[in-house]
Amino acid sequence: MLDVQNLCKSIDKKPFLADLTFQVGHAECLILLGKNGAGKTLLLNILATLVKPTSGTVSIDGVDAFTNTKQVSPSIGYIPVGFEGYPELSIVDYLNFFADAYKLQKRERASAIDTVLELMDINPLREVSIETLSTGERQRLLFAKTFLHEPQLWLLDEPLAPLDPNGQIEMIELIGELRSMQKTVIIATNRLEDVCRFGKAESENETLIGILNDGRFAMLKTFRELREENVETTSPEGVHELFAELTN
Repeated sequence: MLDVQNLCKSIDKKPFLADLTFQVGHAECLILLGKNGAGKTLLLNILATLVKPTSGTVSIDGVDAFTNTKQVSPSIGYIPVGFEGYPELSIVDYLNFFADAYKLQKRERASAIDTVLELMDINPLREVSIETLSTGERQRLLFAKTFLHEPQLWLLDEPLAPLDPNGQIEMIELIGELRSMQKTVIIATNRLEDVCRFGKAESENETLIGILNDGRFAMLKTFRELREENVETTSPEGVHELFAELTN
């Protein structure tokens, strides 16, 4: 699904990502863990084709993402941390705007919007303006907007960070639904408890953890491999011990 080779990114000649090579297969999940400034969000922005790398390649289903951006864009769904833009619009107007941007046919649009509103359990709020929504409702709206074009690759930046405990539980269930739908999911976080939550998730497909340190992978392994090495991945303490060992 996703193939990254020798990816580097420098800004004003300062390297921020260096020589990243990794693959994430169809229906697999990669959890990116790192300190603030480790390069997680920058990497997601590159994978979303929002930022061009300095060198290296990003391919989606064998297609180069930066020489064929229009071709791969429908495969990508990117949800940044926090909600930005168009607070004065109603939910349904917001979704219509993006349905138009995604070039959904008008005869399909109403049905698609109704479907994602029901899926995200925000249909009763369809005429409510975005500025009045709670943080959790805005997060659900971002997911609804992304579901409109049914991407295969989902890039989630700190999906649990802005949410209260109930919202976090709902989001974990939602990400579980993405996996059951055979979506490829990449989650960036700097929260050890997030790693434990997603590491516990049962799935027939592979779950990987990548620890970024100073723009490089200090480790990239599956949870299965870590358990076989007797690394504790179900408690923050165990993940902290591993993280500290690799990043200090």
